[in-house]
Amino acid sequence: MTSVAPAFRNHKFSFDKGELGMHENLMTCVNGLEISEEIRVSIAAQACLLVVNIDTWYDNLTTVLVYPGAFKSRQTQHNGYVVVEREIVRTGESWSRGPVILSWTHSQQGAANDTDGHNVVFHEFAHQIDDLSGRTDGVPNLDPKQKYSDWARVFDTAYKKHVRLVQNGRSTVIDAYGAEGYEEFFAVSVEVFFERPVALKHEEPDVYEQLSTLFQLDPSSW
Repeated sequence: MTSVAPAFRNHKFSFDKGELGMHENLMTCVNGLEISEEIRVSIAAQACLLVVNIDTWYDNLTTVLVYPGAFKSRQTQHNGYVVVEREIVRTGESWSRGPVILSWTHSQQGAANDTDGHNVVFHEFAHQIDDLSGRTDGVPNLDPKQKYSDWARVFDTAYKKHVRLVQNGRSTVIDAYGAEGYEEFFAVSVEVFFERPVALKHEEPDVYEQLSTLFQLDPSSW
């Protein structure tokens, strides 16, 4: 978790699929960044792409915080009775039952280059979708046509393979950050699903099939 500077301006952020209206969440720009139509529409459009064809909505989302660029976040790690705190630099965060925090610079980059497999908005809002199941663990609420046993088998196999490849220094279509845990593997897979769908379908066809059913989309045909 990270504390947010108290000096900011509040703006209502229209955030609904379709016309991006009706359901409002509070968008806040911090550290001197001024809200603009470009910020509103760009982030909304990217986030809405994940849910455009399904009934899922970001029910747990409370706030969208936008920094001008990368921001510092304090991370706490527990090792037995030892608690270690460290400050890390992030481009995005998603808090369970809370806000999404984004770097506008990196959100812009993600929107401008839609084929590099990296998109911080997709990544953090994928965590929000994951969290709707009650835990951010890489297992979201599935489509009625999907079986949790199939999802678990596919993603467990793909994740373990990914970890082995990353540990051996091998390049993969899914970003190496996905080896951090199942929840990160899901989020980076969503990035690639929308930005490098043909490559993901070729390298991890079962993962692609599960995501295609989950989102009711087939980006490889776009």
